[in-house]
Amino acid sequence: MAPSSEVSPRNYNYKPRNHNYAPVYVAGFGIAPAPPPLPPLSTKILARTGNRGGPHDQLQSPLFGTLFPELRNLIFIYALTEYDDHTRRYRRHSHYYRPGFEYAKSIWTNLLLICRRVYLETHLVPVSQNEHVFWMHQSPPYGKHASNYETYFGQMSRLQRGAVQSVRLFTQTSWLENKRAPLEDAQVGRWPAGLVVPKLTITIRHSDWNYWESGHALRIEEPDNTKWGGWIGSVPGLQELELELETLETKKDELEERVQVARRWTFPLANGACLVHDGAPPVQSVWLATAALAPPGARRLLARNSRQIFDPGSEKGQDIVYPLDLKLHVKRLAFKLESVVLNK
Repeated sequence: MAPSSEVSPRNYNYKPRNHNYAPVYVAGFGIAPAPPPLPPLSTKILARTGNRGGPHDQLQSPLFGTLFPELRNLIFIYALTEYDDHTRRYRRHSHYYRPGFEYAKSIWTNLLLICRRVYLETHLVPVSQNEHVFWMHQSPPYGKHASNYETYFGQMSRLQRGAVQSVRLFTQTSWLENKRAPLEDAQVGRWPAGLVVPKLTITIRHSDWNYWESGHALRIEEPDNTKWGGWIGSVPGLQELELELETLETKKDELEERVQVARRWTFPLANGACLVHDGAPPVQSVWLATAALAPPGARRLLARNSRQIFDPGSEKGQDIVYPLDLKLHVKRLAFKLESVVLNK
């Protein structure tokens, strides 16, 4: 049997009615090789409307016929910025509840369905304007792939991955210390192709330090380039790293020592650049958490609440047993490109 010719994206016949259907091609049965991945919807919209100069201009709408593009873009950004979903409240007596994370987030993506022109102008806004948050330990009961950033970004199109601006990881120190730069020929652990992460925030909560339940001293390994520092350096497109460190009131002096040590850290990047501390004093904050997080921690309660959605009845009872009076100190320091810091 003559070998089948390779199918290119340019020549493959994408049927508009079937653009959401990907046929299954079985190797070894004389069936032609699978076509290349389907192009983004934005590409298909332009292809279908190219013979008439693109999609309808919608000038009959004040949004397009009256407003300047700059104002329209501000409206779109506001509409597509995530908001607190009050129907999906986080449990106060859990590892993941904290300021700014009292509710699961939602984005009103129905805006993209209004018309083709709106879609073309806004389809990357939800990706670029919102922080992508991952919980590497004790994640909330909402959201797909909440603790798997590889799968999450892998399901995006290359165009979407290139629009990412900010990522946050809630992680234990043990998880972070075990990270290494992915090998070039590795099948797992590599960043998805086309992904850029200009800003990465790593939050270590007071219950993320090693042996926090036993009151051990705060400790984290130096970011050696052969250890987790090398993993930071492998983050594609990284321009800024924020470290957010949290601990108990009784350990605030230890936290200050950790911060002073961290200010001397450097993070060489894969592209030859280097991240250094920006020289600014750390941003400090204090908040009151549930007493269930006081060492050694109400393990059964915290584990159960991590799996269950918010329940007003049980929450009130837990408020009595575990009042919100655990004082936690947070310090945030930033690392930026050395060239940017030196040119301040």
